[in-house]
Amino acid sequence: MDEKYNAETQKTAVPPVPPAQNPAPNPPRKVRRVGTFTFGLLLVAAGVLLILRAAMPSLDLRFVVSLLPVALIALGIEVLVYAARPNVKLKYDVLSIFVCILILFGVGGSSVLLQLWNEYGPAAHAAEMRLGDELQSDVTVTLRSVPALGDNIYDVSVVLDFNHGVTDPATETVQPGDRAQLYVTVYQGRYNSALEFAAMARQVVDACRADGLPFNSYRFDTYTYDVPDDAVTYSLDLETEWQITAGAQELAENVYQSYWYDGNAFSGYEDMANYQQEMIRQDLIEDYQDKFGESPTEEWLDEQMDALGMATAESAAA
Repeated sequence: MDEKYNAETQKTAVPPVPPAQNPAPNPPRKVRRVGTFTFGLLLVAAGVLLILRAAMPSLDLRFVVSLLPVALIALGIEVLVYAARPNVKLKYDVLSIFVCILILFGVGGSSVLLQLWNEYGPAAHAAEMRLGDELQSDVTVTLRSVPALGDNIYDVSVVLDFNHGVTDPATETVQPGDRAQLYVTVYQGRYNSALEFAAMARQVVDACRADGLPFNSYRFDTYTYDVPDDAVTYSLDLETEWQITAGAQELAENVYQSYWYDGNAFSGYEDMANYQQEMIRQDLIEDYQDKFGESPTEEWLDEQMDALGMATAESAAA
């Protein structure tokens, strides 16, 4: 019976389950450094632009700085392309991204530096000096040919300030956007009102424009060496096209008048008169102290000022 039971048990026994097998390992993912492709592309573009700049010195590369968003777009495309691949692991190349930004600013900055060199370097200075001397000679001939001007002008000078690059100082000319300023100084006492002074300025501008001289800024003033007391001097600045083309009557409203006493200039006659009164009053005090050894009274000072016709506002009100 035991043998029968064993036979039946063997027939109905569940066969043993084979041990589970380990799954096959996934293939290794490729590492892609985001920024490397953009870095290489930017190097190629920067090299091409610098070659073009060498072939065409007038090419302005400052616009390259504004292309930083394009580099960001290229980096974004790299991220999207590699992220769509399941077997690619992204790794951001921070150094390449940083160098990309430096290249953009470096290429754009090189144009700025070259522009500054061309505008303020030795070539620009030499061109400004040469053209300034030529313009000063030309304007001297122009203004001396007008008797009403030539006899009253003390001196003229020219100031040039280029706002463009200079490559050849020997052939450079004044360009639109450059500042070409003419300074005209007239003798003191030749013009006795703001309107007369403005009419002189109008004549100078008209004469320069008639001869094609490229001045776009003018400054007129009066020779102020050894100006006598109670004299009036004038000055006028013309900076805009509106001012330069205005009539004498309009220009007279912008003439600045200076009133002189004791070698000092005052912006108004009242300021000059107050200073004059103060100086005379101080002289009276010093003379009184030297003679009597003490300071005079205010009543005595007012009497002396009245006698000289220099009554102050306070004494006049009393």
